[in-house]
Formats: sequence, C-alpha cells, structure tokens
Amino acid sequence: MRPQPIPAAPDGGPQAPDSPQRLVGVLLSTSTTPAKTRAVLVLVCVAQFMLLVDDTIVNLALPSISEELDLTGAGLSWVNNAYFLTFGGFLLIGGRLADAVGRRRLFAISMVAFVAASLLCGMADNAAVLISARGIQGTAGAMLSPAALAILLATFRQPAERARALGSWAALTGLGAATGLLAGGALVELTDWRWIFWINLPIGVAALFLLPRLVAPDVRDGRKSSTDIAGALMATAALLLLVYTVVETEKHGWSSHRTLASFALVVILLAGFAARQLTVKDPLVPRALFRTRSVLYADLTVLVAASGLFAMFFFLTLYMQQVLGWSALRSGLSYLPFTVAMGAGSAISAKLLQTRWGSVPLYTGSVVAAIGLWMMSDLDAKSEYATALVPALVAVGFGLGTAFVPVMAAATGGSGEGGGGIASALMTTCQQIGGALSIAALATVATARSEDLVRDGTPPGEAVVEGFSHAFHIQAGVLASATILGALLALALRREKSREESAEAISGQEVVSGRIR
Repeated sequence: MRPQPIPAAPDGGPQAPDSPQRLVGVLLSTSTTPAKTRAVLVLVCVAQFMLLVDDTIVNLALPSISEELDLTGAGLSWVNNAYFLTFGGFLLIGGRLADAVGRRRLFAISMVAFVAASLLCGMADNAAVLISARGIQGTAGAMLSPAALAILLATFRQPAERARALGSWAALTGLGAATGLLAGGALVELTDWRWIFWINLPIGVAALFLLPRLVAPDVRDGRKSSTDIAGALMATAALLLLVYTVVETEKHGWSSHRTLASFALVVILLAGFAARQLTVKDPLVPRALFRTRSVLYADLTVLVAASGLFAMFFFLTLYMQQVLGWSALRSGLSYLPFTVAMGAGSAISAKLLQTRWGSVPLYTGSVVAAIGLWMMSDLDAKSEYATALVPALVAVGFGLGTAFVPVMAAATGGSGEGGGGIASALMTTCQQIGGALSIAALATVATARSEDLVRDGTPPGEAVVEGFSHAFHIQAGVLASATILGALLALALRREKSREESAEAISGQEVVSGRIR
C-alpha cells in the first residue's frame, strides 16, 4: 500500500490538513522513525500473540478445571468451544468496525473487554461463569485481532517493510499456539489453573499504556459509514451455527436430521449474505474483495492450513499425555522444535517475498507440512521423541512458516488503508473457523475409529493410537490439498500483476501523448 499524498490545493500546491488530527496522521504516515515503527509492530504482535495463546493454553488445564468446577466431558469441551465459537463468529463484524469506528479506538475498547473477561475467567467459581466469560473473551478477541492487523497494515506501507512485518505476524500463528501449550503446562504445574487467564492482565495493561504513545489517532474524513446490519447478522449467524453444529456432532451424528437441517440453514444464510453483499449500497465486505481472486484463494489456503495446524496441536497433545504418559509441562516443552522451525521458515519466506522466488513457498510449504503430519501418523506407544517426534514437528513448523507469509500478504495486500480491518478479519475468520471445524470433525472421526477397533477386539490403548493415526492421515491429505490452492493463488497474483503493469503502461502513454499535444 502506498502512502496517501496530501491533496492538492486549487492553486496546485499542497493543501494543508484540515485538522490537527489529520496533520498528525500525515506526519506519522510519512516520517515515522524506524524505532517507533518497530515498537508498533511489537505492540500489535503482542496483542495477536495473546489471542493465539488463548486458543490452546486452556488444553493442559482442563483436568484441573474439571476437578475443581465439577465439569463433565461435554461441559468441559465448551471451555474451549465458547472461545472458538465467538471468536470465529464475530470476526467479520470486528473487521468492519475496525474500518468504521477506527482501528486505534476499537483496539483500546476490545483490549479492555478482553482483560476484564480474563479476570472474570480466573475468578470463576462455577462452570456457567467460566464458559460465559470465555465467550466474552472470544467476542473481544474478534474485535481486537482485525484492529491490530489493520494498525500493522497502515503502519507498514512499503512492500518490503510490509513483507517483513507480515512475516512476524505469520510466525505468531504457530508460535502463539505452541506457546499456549507450554505456558499452560508450566502455569498448571507451578501455580494454579486460574493463572492461565490472569497472565493476560499485565500484557493487556501494558498494551493499553503504549497504544496512545505509539499509534496515531484515528483519522475521520467526515464521511458517514453505514454498516450493513442485516448482512452482519446473517454472516455471524451462519458462522456461529456452522461451528456449533460441527461441535455438537459428538452427540448428534453427521447424518442426523438435526445436523443436516442445521447445515441446510447455514447454506441458506451464507447464500443470503453473498446475495446481499452484491446488491446492498454499503456491504459488510467490500465488493472489490469478492472480485479479487487472489484474496479468495489466500483465505481458502489459510482455512485449510489452520485446520491442519490446530488439529495437530489437539491430537498430538492428547498423544503425549494419554499414550506416552508425559506431564503437562513436558508436553508443552516438546513443541519447542516446532516453534523454532516455524520462526525460521517465516523469516526465510519474508526475505523471498520480494524476490523472483516469492511464490515458491506457496507450492512447497504445504507439501513439507503434509509430510510432517504423515510422519506423525506412524507414531505409536514406543516412538522416540528425538527420532520420531522432532523431525515431524520441524517439518510441519517449517512448512507452515514458509507458506503463511506469502498467503497472508496476498490476503491483505489488495486492501486499501480503509479496508485493512475487513480484509484481516476475513483471513482470521478462516483461521479460527478452520481450527474449530477440524478439531470437532476429526475428534469425531478418531473416536469412531477407536471404538470400531475396540469392538473388533483391539486393546483400548492400541485403538486410541490408531484413532490418532487415522486423524493424522486425514490432516496430511487435507494439508496437501493446499498445494493446489497455492498454485491457483500464484497464478491469480501473476495475472493481477500483469494487469496492473498493463494499466500503468497505458496510463504512461496517455500522459506522454497529452504532453506532445
């Protein structure tokens, strides 16, 4: 995204900004010091990191929560599902609000709400309070994440700088989830499960303190922005119902009348939402994004990649604790090779993005990650960490790390400054929905596989491992399919670049022709 020039005055000179806030916005957009720019990157990345940690940090605390709050298995799953459900369901509204209300303002409001909900989670003395507070956390996260990424997009406007910033952002996807497992294990063993929520308080307070010192005030251009309320309600209802239906397949089978009716309603809601976006005057999702194929392919790639990533964390953590008998802390520490590999992959991909090899990770990243998941399908009760787990973790981490950077750049690079919130919300929606759907669906598949084997006489322990192996096989296949999406994305980006170059050439010829006349 290029910096916006100061509008020309009638006499041809630069026009003075129409307000002190406008002046501050222009100055910060063109002369921000590198140190301050880096500080903004740290601020928004820390906020996103906190949200991603909360995706997984609860997993290793569930046994303690179950014992203290007397939660059953079905009720216990909602400690996680309430967060995924509301986070994924309200992201589109959050993205639209980031553009309509202002990214800095929404960042502050949603951070306050997230911190307050975290405090309430840690103070919960019954299941209803905890699950409700987790829902509030997810809703606040759905507002905070697109606001944070919109700030990043507005701060880093030059292609090279934005590529490096998005590289850091992409690395957080796996790093935050893996750190959540590590932090959850450590906090549960060394302190109390309530600290997995209270750890957010100092982070949130520090972010709120730094926000007005690092990020310029929101610039309002005086135009009124009307939000498509009906479209927002249809999109949110469809996403909430979709995730809820898949989660509930543990109690109501995939072929049950209730499940099929819910899926049919989801299709109707999504069709109504798409039709409305094409006809309403001020759509929730700008029509330019619908028409941009690269954004569509990039968001679908994020959906597929996230489904493999979060499902891997879910099943591999269960394997470590239930099959290998590891403690919560040891299970968390075992993800360190993944974290290092994903960070390295993201750094390499960010450097490649501005070269002729920038599209290579789109083809290779998902293949390498799929190989890692296929390696995990061979794990058994006697697998060694160094020879079996570490190579698989490194392959998945490095593959996804290299793929996420160009995919995220494509998902957000086509949006103007005023559309950064909704573009980032679409991408994060795919990430959260992909994770929630894959965990719910594959958990059902793995359980069914294990139960079938037990009925056939297989010992329960071996049946559990076979169920996990079946889930890893499916994950590997799904992630490998992202290679096709990567190829389509690369082709779309090449075509869009060719059209832009042709348009610039025609424009240049018109300018020269005008001067000659």
